[in-house]
Amino acid sequence: MEKAIWINLACALGALLIGYLFGSIPSGVIIGKAFFHKDPRNYYSHNSGGTNSGRVFGKRIGVLVIILDMVKTALPIYALWAVYTFTPVSSYLHWSNGYQAAPLYYWFAGLAAAIGHCWPIYICFKGGKAVSCYMGTNILTSWAEFCFAGFTYLFVAGKKKMISLASITTSIAGTLAAWVMAILALTLPGVCNWDAVFSWTFGFFPVLHIGWEFALVDTLIAPILIFRHRSNIARIRQGTEAKTTDRLGNN
Repeated sequence: MEKAIWINLACALGALLIGYLFGSIPSGVIIGKAFFHKDPRNYYSHNSGGTNSGRVFGKRIGVLVIILDMVKTALPIYALWAVYTFTPVSSYLHWSNGYQAAPLYYWFAGLAAAIGHCWPIYICFKGGKAVSCYMGTNILTSWAEFCFAGFTYLFVAGKKKMISLASITTSIAGTLAAWVMAILALTLPGVCNWDAVFSWTFGFFPVLHIGWEFALVDTLIAPILIFRHRSNIARIRQGTEAKTTDRLGNN
């Protein structure tokens, strides 16, 4: 029993550490300094995320940074899922009440990646706004979230012409969708394999558990994203937030 406790503690802390270190990788800063000899944090909104990198280096680079930031978030989740599912350590991740804790640990890597992205240890804790990390946690793991969050983002961005508002709205709507999926899995477990239904693998091979753990991490990432957009929120309320029709936009 004592051994199992220590292994669970190591797995939980290891997931947080690995997620944070991956999330801290500053894709925008690395690309900017390597190829353009510029730091995107010195321009416009002064953050390292994809939107600001796109303003500084061009749209293609912005899209590349967004993709890399999504991947750096999803990669530790999938890697730890494999370790905690297919290695001997999985036999120790059952709590005394029968709960299988692996999903809680590997989803926490996504939360830690978002924290690392916003406050990266490699570049003096001055990073992005967690939008790409939120998308990496959601749309790279669940087609349902991809469709719902993607529709929400495109609808708000198209209607209001504000990337920041679209990002904030998507985080809230995506979190609600995650809880809907979790509640379905909890209340109707015998209907079907909900993990298979909601994941990208469609049940063809083992998948991430998309349950309350997934929804909990979404719930914790969303406030971080909103907090990082607090200056945008102030400008939205004042009616001065830049729009996609403007030259610079905002994020």
